[in-house]
Amino acid sequence: MHIDGSTTIVGVFGAPITHTASPAMHNAAFTALEMNWAYLAFAVEPQNLRTALQGARDMGIVGINLTVPHKILALGCLDEIDAEARKLGAVNTVAVEKGKLRGFNTDGYGFLQAIKEEFNLSIKGKRVLILGAGGAARAIAVKCALEGAERIYVTNRTDAKIQPIAVEVKKTGRRFESVGFRSDAIEKIIDEVDILVNATSVGLQDGDSLGLGAGLFSPRLHVYDTIYRPAETELLRVAGSAGAKVANGSSMLLHQGAKAFEIWTKRKAPLAVMRRALRAALHGEPS
Repeated sequence: MHIDGSTTIVGVFGAPITHTASPAMHNAAFTALEMNWAYLAFAVEPQNLRTALQGARDMGIVGINLTVPHKILALGCLDEIDAEARKLGAVNTVAVEKGKLRGFNTDGYGFLQAIKEEFNLSIKGKRVLILGAGGAARAIAVKCALEGAERIYVTNRTDAKIQPIAVEVKKTGRRFESVGFRSDAIEKIIDEVDILVNATSVGLQDGDSLGLGAGLFSPRLHVYDTIYRPAETELLRVAGSAGAKVANGSSMLLHQGAKAFEIWTKRKAPLAVMRRALRAALHGEPS
């Protein structure tokens, strides 16, 4: 990569951010298409998000991805919000267009592409249990409802955070149920679930545990963890040992990133290039 005075900058804001693999896949895409663009990672604390976004615009940065903990907070920091992002209740992609900060959500799209790729599943008619109620959880829940999931279950340690998700899911006409964040509560409904999704940050750090034992899982269940680093969280290890089909968040990262790339550049994302670069970054495979 050659950076000069004409290089266009995009990047990602998050806290923490050192684990991100997004720069590898985006910069590989720019290189493949011979674009003078660069993608950087920025550590931004939530209290500084508004200032950071305004600063990015003022410095000529044309696109920003948002990760934990910014996806819901960003709703109050932007000039315009895409209709789907407003429905999903979270923003993970910001484009600077004509001096305005415009918010989009590519997480829901990325999740649907991921389960199709990993499990050969369509969400239509499926029953989905989502762990967590943050930005990614909300986007996944509402997108699944919009695309025809039969029922959405959400569990979270703070019940109040589930209510906005319930409201949006019910608007779609799909069934919604709040579940206590306890093994016994999950056990009561797990046999009705087709897909379990971890959309919390539990698993990012060594020793993190959701407290879900192998007895909850069975070979008919599909378990997707939105965390991609480490590649195998405790959830995936335990679920896999019980015979469940498991996948980590690298495929969702790929597809949401490709969609963001297209929003910023107005060009088709080189998906194969981005996939190879992501695998190399995460697993040390040749790119």
